[in-house]
Amino acid sequence: MALVRRDARPMEITPFRTWGPFSLLEEANRLFEEVLGDFARPVATYVAPADLYETDEALVLEMAVPGLAPEDLEVSLEGSKLTIRGQVKPAEEAKVRRYYLQEIPHGSFVRTFTLPVEVDASQAKAEFRHGILHLTLPKVAEARAKRIPIEVVQ
Repeated sequence: MALVRRDARPMEITPFRTWGPFSLLEEANRLFEEVLGDFARPVATYVAPADLYETDEALVLEMAVPGLAPEDLEVSLEGSKLTIRGQVKPAEEAKVRRYYLQEIPHGSFVRTFTLPVEVDASQAKAEFRHGILHLTLPKVAEARAKRIPIEVVQ
């Protein structure tokens, strides 16, 4: 009599039966890609990259918004919430174009930041240069770093 050992691991269950080198899910994805092409992929939306950093006197936000004009942007501050809205417009002659590839996103975007310290909104400055929005938000006096002198005791 031969001794047969059984594997104690549970059997792996897959949601789709596979045949050959393809699974049913992979085959369905391939079919959608083949029929719909680029329409099957989600359209990219613009997300403006930003840096938010702190100095002793202020919070500074720099946001890259290439191709936009200052009038395409709206900056608002409500309490500790800084919101920047904008719209990247498609090329005007885009209606007559037949794209083979379209990766430059367009449309509206909104970025909201929760500021880590209280700022003085009345002293805020916004500058726009070479596609970079530069906001300087001075801290209120209570939020600024205070230096404490150290006395030498002998």
